[in-house]
Amino acid sequence: MVRGETLRRLAEIMAGDICLADEDPGTVMKRWRERFHVSQKDLARQLGVSPSVISDYESGRRKSPRVETIKRFVEGLLEIDAANGGRVAAAMEKLVTPAIASDAILDSREFRVPVLARLFVDWLRCRVLTHAPLLEREIYGYTALDSIKAIVSLSPKQLLRLYGGTTRRAAVLTNVSTGRSPMVAIKASQIGTSTAVKPAVVILQGVKELDPLAVKIADGIHVPLCVSDIPTQEELVRRLRGFDPIERR
Repeated sequence: MVRGETLRRLAEIMAGDICLADEDPGTVMKRWRERFHVSQKDLARQLGVSPSVISDYESGRRKSPRVETIKRFVEGLLEIDAANGGRVAAAMEKLVTPAIASDAILDSREFRVPVLARLFVDWLRCRVLTHAPLLEREIYGYTALDSIKAIVSLSPKQLLRLYGGTTRRAAVLTNVSTGRSPMVAIKASQIGTSTAVKPAVVILQGVKELDPLAVKIADGIHVPLCVSDIPTQEELVRRLRGFDPIERR
């Protein structure tokens, strides 16, 4: 259950993201709506407006929304999520709680705009082993981990939180030998959760001999599993930081 204080802070982050958007705020509104898996029709019903109003804001046909409009928009998404069990808000708890202190975390980023997972995978020079069609979905960011340190120092619950505020996020795991341990850890992180919170794509770096079990797990939990041919952790991190989602769209 997400606490009231957490919800308040999450609402502030959402509203601030829209108000301070460098791009068209309507684009940011659409991104938040999609993160909550809410249709324009359902949000419009919650707010007591026609779906065309939501569409006009998101497309930029209406002028920048007023503060009161943004407040209603954010509250509407949170209310719909609460009615559905609060699952999305719970998954987004990392956005409003202190970051996990661990030297296992190499890099982490939230994209300003969503980008096709396929483009991100191509940028990291990957071969795709499972569920290639799912790479046509958009992702909103990534977390890169040293797999050995992550397995040693992080609990399954902490690992789950590192996927960020959305399931549409990439998990990049370096220093991987066979891929078995990180995939087992990802599967274990879902045990006891009310919904399957998992990465949108898993990218392994440093694989020497891929364990068939890693592929089997990825196939079973319906996650695209990819292997990067970038030879070192340092080069991978540099490539991650050089990825521009706007340029690659």
